[in-house]
Amino acid sequence: MKVTVLLENDLEREDLMNAHGISFYIETEEKKILFDFGPDDSFRKNSEKLGIDLKEVDLAVLSHGHKDHGGGLSEFLHYNKKAKVYIQEEAFLPHYSKRENGEMNPLGLEEHLIRHPQVVLLQGDHVISEKLQLLSVVDRKDMLPPGNETLYMEKAGKILTDDFHHEQHLVVKEGEKTILFSGCGHQGILNILRTSEEKMHCNIDAVFGGFHIKKPSKVHPDPFYVEHLARKLSEKEAKYYTCHCTGRKMYGKLQETLKTDIDYVRTGRVVEL
Repeated sequence: MKVTVLLENDLEREDLMNAHGISFYIETEEKKILFDFGPDDSFRKNSEKLGIDLKEVDLAVLSHGHKDHGGGLSEFLHYNKKAKVYIQEEAFLPHYSKRENGEMNPLGLEEHLIRHPQVVLLQGDHVISEKLQLLSVVDRKDMLPPGNETLYMEKAGKILTDDFHHEQHLVVKEGEKTILFSGCGHQGILNILRTSEEKMHCNIDAVFGGFHIKKPSKVHPDPFYVEHLARKLSEKEAKYYTCHCTGRKMYGKLQETLKTDIDYVRTGRVVEL
């Protein structure tokens, strides 16, 4: 399996474009997969420089309904006319982040795309194939990211705290390895890992994605959240390729405990597993 970071906040190569978001291009023995689309068309422009033809993508997955992951969805659908795009239905609800002054900043998707013929709407877990599964129903009992408290959704005309039922994670099995792809880990990366292993009946060998700890909350009751998270992640036998909403500073804190078991992947990075 080969994973190419089409888009991330930072750059591995100066000839590429970076932006606040994620887009992974995944090549397995059987499929070419796009996981997330970033906030705009930067992922596609980068793909051209990286020698990747997005018209050949067989299927795509949107991790959740925030613009930094799905803003480029329309660009992909304009460019690729064959791939199904798997999205949780509630991802198309209006979503917001609450600013310090109390204003609600919209960060949702283009709502009209819900009717696009390539979009496959889901409600919960979904089996794409024997080797590809989407997990959305996560038992969220352990260390939810503190930054979630500023995120909201609109449902039935009411502004509510985001419950992240619109978030999903891709599990890819190839050979003897099982790889987990997560966008921001709003459901808590430990919860996502545990649930994935329980449902897949195997250990996760590698994890790609953000952990949503870039800006730990000022009012969170646990001032040592990141240190506790690092210790619990170290108990798993997995390699972590993190980025985006983990942030370079918090990555450094995680690395103090995880050492070589964690790596930060930037735009243009290629990882072969």
